[in-house]
Amino acid sequence: MIILGRIAITISSLFYGYFLLNILLINHYREPSRHYQKGPQPYRLYLIIPVLNEAGVISTTIDRLSQELAKLPISIQPQIIAVDDNSSDRSLAELAASKSPFLQILHRAGNDLQGKGAVINTAVHYLQHTLARKASPETTVIGVLDADAYMNFQDLTRVVAQFEAMPKMAMLQTGVSINNQTNWLTRMQNFEFMCVNSSTQQLRNRLGQGIASGNGQFVRLSLAQNNAWGNSLLEDLEYTLRTWLLGGQVRFTHTIVVQQEAVRQLPSFFNQRVRWCQGAVQCLHYLPVLWRSRFVNNFQKFDTTFWIVMPITGCIVPITSLVALVTLISNSLQNWSDGWHHLALATIIMITLLSCVVFTNLFARNATDAHLPFKLWSIFLDSFSFQLYLLIIGLTPYAAITRQLIGQTNWTKTQHGATHVANDLKRSYQRG
Repeated sequence: MIILGRIAITISSLFYGYFLLNILLINHYREPSRHYQKGPQPYRLYLIIPVLNEAGVISTTIDRLSQELAKLPISIQPQIIAVDDNSSDRSLAELAASKSPFLQILHRAGNDLQGKGAVINTAVHYLQHTLARKASPETTVIGVLDADAYMNFQDLTRVVAQFEAMPKMAMLQTGVSINNQTNWLTRMQNFEFMCVNSSTQQLRNRLGQGIASGNGQFVRLSLAQNNAWGNSLLEDLEYTLRTWLLGGQVRFTHTIVVQQEAVRQLPSFFNQRVRWCQGAVQCLHYLPVLWRSRFVNNFQKFDTTFWIVMPITGCIVPITSLVALVTLISNSLQNWSDGWHHLALATIIMITLLSCVVFTNLFARNATDAHLPFKLWSIFLDSFSFQLYLLIIGLTPYAAITRQLIGQTNWTKTQHGATHVANDLKRSYQRG
């Protein structure tokens, strides 16, 4: 038992050390707040929206996006491509009833449930042979938005402006914020996206390249023509890896955000995260070629490897951490005046408190740069309860690995409901 306890403490210490190093890095390597202005060069913007049983939200999404597209500068020619993946509800009827002048509707009859990547490929194939057949691949931007997504015209303009200002950039991933913060679970998802994910992506931008995260990813048509989306359950990560291996440049911007609906119920949330976790496992076979690639630097190789193998290590670390914690508490109680264990516990508590302060500061900074309102004291409290949220996510690797081992690779879709956007979550561009 003593040997097992020491092994558990060693493994936990290594991963805890990585956690601390990561906090130090994301706190240090912050992206400056940059805003790009759209020039006179004509660009085409096609927003692809995969639709599978989205009758509750799709009409609102199309209407709101259409209102914003109408405000774009004349140098941007926009269009919405909604791809119905043979929905069993009224999604197709809702799309057909839309009066949007920007909407094109595709229907994948009999090709449903092949995953998001297949739906996106259908839209790209359609564009190549119709609307964008004579368009310049370098000045044509394709955006992928979820059926519950919303972006205002200022952000859409800045997306295109960044492609115009950075001709070597092949793909741009925006930040993500939650517009239905109605309970603890939805607030935690917003904290995760606006704090941890955004800060980690900024670190990748500074030391390597960004990674696509599904909603709010934009690519040049030239990239989409040479790089089809795969069928992984984490199609955004797979697409990023393929882009890197082709030598394409991927960037992340924390000043532009796509607003989306969070999962409100714990069972649905767990299923979503299991799918993401399993999708990472499915990308394991890219690691050998990733490490041999001359287009990928060492930071990207280490960072991506750690992320992809996390579902596997995630099955080990929670157990060793629990054993280590029990061992430390037990030894502290037995040898309070003669031992180091209680000091280790006190150190862990202090570092946790300091981490919450750092996370609060990161959230505040990211939200300010993205012109999103927040309440500092509320965010500070959320940083503490975020630890419980991480414990819930920590259970997903066991389900993900089990599903992969028994061959369950079906797409578990995130369900969306009607979204009400609270007034205090609306963005303001009065500053800068």
